[in-house]
Amino acid sequence: MEQEWRCIRCRKLLAVVRGERLHIRFSRGHEYLVGFPVTSVCRNCGTLNELRDESVAAALGSTAPE
Repeated sequence: MEQEWRCIRCRKLLAVVRGERLHIRFSRGHEYLVGFPVTSVCRNCGTLNELRDESVAAALGSTAPE
């Protein structure tokens, strides 16, 4: 099952969790598969986001931003 990783502030899609890796895709055709943990700055609002493993991703997918 794929899980979306979204910004904790603005909910912009950052990547998709696929098993033990994260699939990151940019609009200009660049794609990356990375392992955990991963940290990213949201391209939309500049918020720092961190994801430690795929089990955390599943929990974050159903959590609304604070």
